[in-house]
Order: sequence, then C-alpha cells, then structure tokens
Amino acid sequence: MAHTIQYRKRDYLSWSYQRIIRNKFIIEFLLLLSLVSLIYIQFNSSFIKSTYSLIQEINDSNGNIILVVDEDQHANDLQPLYCNLHNKRKAENAYTHVIATGRGISGKKLIKSNSLLSNCDVPVYDLKLQKDDENILMPVIREISDILNQIRPDVLIYINDPKNEAMRGVDAALVAASQINNTITKIALPIEQAKYMMWLTDLSIEALKSWNAPKIQIQVITQNRPQSLSRLMQSLNSSIYFGDNVHLMINIDRKADPVTIKYCQTFEWPFGPMNIKYRIQQGGLITAVVESYYPTTNDDYAIILEDDIEVSPFFYIWAKYSILKYRYGNDKNLVSRLYGISLYNTRLNEFNITTGRRPFNAAEVLQDTKYPNNSPYLSQIPCSWGVLFFPEIWREFHNYLNARLEDIAGPNLQQIEVPESRSNIWRKNSWKRYFIELIYLRGYLMLYPNYENFVSFSTNHAEKGMHFGFDKLQKGLWLLPLMEEDMISKGLPDNHLPDYKDLPIMDFWGHLVTQKELIQRGRSFQSEISICPPNNSDELTYDPQDLLCVDTSTLSNDVNTNEPTDKKKNPTKKKTKQ
Repeated sequence: MAHTIQYRKRDYLSWSYQRIIRNKFIIEFLLLLSLVSLIYIQFNSSFIKSTYSLIQEINDSNGNIILVVDEDQHANDLQPLYCNLHNKRKAENAYTHVIATGRGISGKKLIKSNSLLSNCDVPVYDLKLQKDDENILMPVIREISDILNQIRPDVLIYINDPKNEAMRGVDAALVAASQINNTITKIALPIEQAKYMMWLTDLSIEALKSWNAPKIQIQVITQNRPQSLSRLMQSLNSSIYFGDNVHLMINIDRKADPVTIKYCQTFEWPFGPMNIKYRIQQGGLITAVVESYYPTTNDDYAIILEDDIEVSPFFYIWAKYSILKYRYGNDKNLVSRLYGISLYNTRLNEFNITTGRRPFNAAEVLQDTKYPNNSPYLSQIPCSWGVLFFPEIWREFHNYLNARLEDIAGPNLQQIEVPESRSNIWRKNSWKRYFIELIYLRGYLMLYPNYENFVSFSTNHAEKGMHFGFDKLQKGLWLLPLMEEDMISKGLPDNHLPDYKDLPIMDFWGHLVTQKELIQRGRSFQSEISICPPNNSDELTYDPQDLLCVDTSTLSNDVNTNEPTDKKKNPTKKKTKQ
C-alpha cells in the first residue's frame, strides 16, 4: 500500500502544478520552477512515467467518472461509492477520479483515508483552496472547468447544496462545459441521501450516463377515500428521490367527496411539479387508470397508484435502479418485451381457472433450480398495486384497448379469451382483463421483486371501493410488509440485480418457462383470433393492428341468412383491421 500512497501523492502534486501556472503571478511562477526542479531531482523519470500513465488511462478509457468532495461529511458519505465505482467500472475500462477542494478536506487527508481501505486506490486531486478565502466561487469554477476540459468525464457526481459556494461553483462549471459541447451527466445528490446510493455501482457506464434520461411521473387515482389518500400521499412525501424532478398528477373522479377534493388542493409536493385532473363525468377505474398516463417520448414512465396503496421510502430507488439497469445499460437490446416494473412483491396467484386464488411464493418456485431463491423474476402478470409502466407497450395497449372496446360495443366480431385463464370471467370494465390479452398475445413480461418474507416496495390495504370489496381474511393476504430499511442491494443475489438473461421467467400461472415458449404461445393464439398472420420476427413495432384483423363480410351476410356467424368467417375474404 505504501507504493499506492506515493503514487497518489504524485498525482496530487501534479494537479497542484497545473493550478499554480494558471494563477499567473510572478512570485508563484518562480516558486513553481523551484518546486518542479526539486520534484524532478527526487523522482526523475519515474514521476514523468506515472503522470504519463495516468493521462494515457484517461485518453484510452471508455469513460471517466468524477466525484467532488468539499467537506469531511462529503468524503465520509461518498467514499464507499467512489471506491466501489472505481473497482467495478475498471472492467469496462472506465475510471473513477476524486477531486478534493482542499478547503474542507485536503487531498493528502483523503488519500490517507482511502489507504486504510482495501482496493480504494482512486486518483485524488486537490484544488488547494483555502477555507477562509472570501470569494471561493470563481476559483472553483476555474479549477473545475480546467479539470473537466482535461479529463473530459462522462459523469460528474457531487453533493447538491445551494448554500455551499463550492458546490455552486461546480454547478456553474458544468453549465460552462455544456456551452462548449462537453456532454457531462450531472448527478447532484442531497447529502442525506448519498448513503443510499450503493446500487449505483452496479450500473454500467452507459447506464450512468443516462441518469437524467428517464422521466418518471407519479399518477395517483382517487375518488372518495380521503383517509386512504392521505396515507398514500404521506408515504410518497417520505420517500427518496435523489433530487430528481418528479411530476405528480392526482386524478380525481367525478364522484369525489369534498374532503378528498380539499385535501388534493392543499397538498404540498416539494419534489417537482404537481397537477390535479378532476373529471366532469364519472369515468370509473378503467378510464381513470388508462387515461392517467400517455407518454410523449420513449423516456417517459409512469408509476400508477390507487389511493389504497402505500409505498416504501425506497420504492423510487427500486424503480430507477431497474430502469437504468435494463433499459439504458448493457441489456437494453434484450428488453423489448419488458412492459413494466412491479413495486409489489406478490404472494397470491389468481389466474388458475379451476382453483381460483391460491398462495404463491416465488422463492419456492425457484428452489432447486439454477436460479437463486431470492432472484427478482419476470412474469406475465400485470400488477395493479404499485407499478411502473414503460412507454412503448403502454401506447400499444391504449390502441388495443380502444379497438377492443369499440368491437364489444359494436359488431362484437372478436371473441378473445386467454386459454385457461381466470381473467376471462372478470368484469368487462376491468382494464387488466384486456391488458392480459395483449400480454399473452405478445409474450410481454413485468419485473417483480422477490425479497425474503415478501418485503415489498408497495402494499395494498384492500379497502372497499366502487369496484372491489374484500373480507378481513382476503385483506390480510394482500397486505405486505414494506421495506423500511435499505436492503435493496443486500436482499438481491450477490448484492445486485442479475443480468436480464439470468432472470427467471414465469407465465400467468407461476410456472417457469422460456421467453421463446411464451412468444410461441402468443403467436399460436393470434392465429385463432385474427386473420392477419403472426409476425415471426423478434423485432416489435408496438402496433396491435395485426392482432385485430377480422372478416367484416359477415356483417352484410347476416341480413340474408341465418347461418351461424362463426361458420361465415373466412380468412380468404376481405380483411379489416378493427
């Protein structure tokens, strides 16, 4: 370790050398010449080689990450993060660097602290700023701008503190860098939330660069349960968002009571914009849910929550971690059939047509298989008790649902019943019933958590409403323990989310299957309900029209014949897309 400390001291001196030159004071310049001479005599060619090697690492890397620390607390909270980032991202040829401003904690002190840990030989640079400097803003802007120009990082991580002048300087340097086309991803963390960031070390450099790409909105559905709504909103206000700008929309149906309306009007949301949508005609649950969210881009996501749901303080972390890992990381080309992320860790299955609802435990399904018992898993089942939906498939569902409802209200040419599924007997005003049809036809999947003892990121209090009623026994089955302490990484296999290809896959009935098998089931079913042939390509268009082809020539024939409708269907006749 002595060699490592010495090597980092050289880096530290090297950065001080560059800083002093830019001050352009004659006395400092003369002192600098003396210092360089002494360094050269002491280290000779070995010093030049060390600095050259570091520059080569930077130039040849696939990415660079910089963390800025200004105080002891910054260093304490960020040290586990940058040590792990440094070790895990080296496999990608991506490197982590730490900058100490020098005024709160010096580079030497930080190097010494790092040396006490195993595998924390992170390059440390010291800006050598003084704590009693009257105007710290401009020196920080100048120094950070120069570092950004030389290292050209992909990601810059620091503590978001508007009262800290040094951190304001980092912000200003980023703005200046953006004006000269330096694309740097900014991750500015509230100091009290930095300790919850260890999952970030699992993300590839590509996923880290996309930190600000996903825009996650929260859609709350409510009507006349003000106490339930208050419980949900308090849990949302107590959650961790890492300084993200999170848009909250409260959707109120027409029959809302005055207490609910008043509560929504006075509720304060400090994490981003908030809007209220109040329907003038009763829409019901299918309208309230499906119309609450329509994405404008493929980076728009929505977490949909009915008012009898309560969330864990860590629900947003689970959602963002999963999105960045699978949608923006190394697996992004494999997840075209992933339609969402469940916050709910289910322990019931309600799809068996003969037995109805029955207990379900993913850990038991995975026991004695190649998968860890606590592995998150992919399932066809759409969750409605705390879920984040993806934009492409939600748009496709909008189009599919519109066509299905029009057909049911009009000619009723398509009789679609998912084979062996209890969802076929659900009410026709259940949005999940139609979503299940689309999921089965396409082989779509949702990611589910699988923490021990059914610890969950959301729970359903199963309170009586317009559409559902539960007895006390059923209510106990739906209620799950919320994650109250951070065990997101610790509760996962090997402390991180598995790669997408390593996730187990289950069908509607909780049986382990392959993605290929689900896709084939859907194509076979499409051949039965649509006269447009299935697309055998794995490339998806997210257009449901091929699922909705029917023979409309039977409509005119019905006037002149009593022949049963099903005998008049003929794939050779005119095809119409509903």
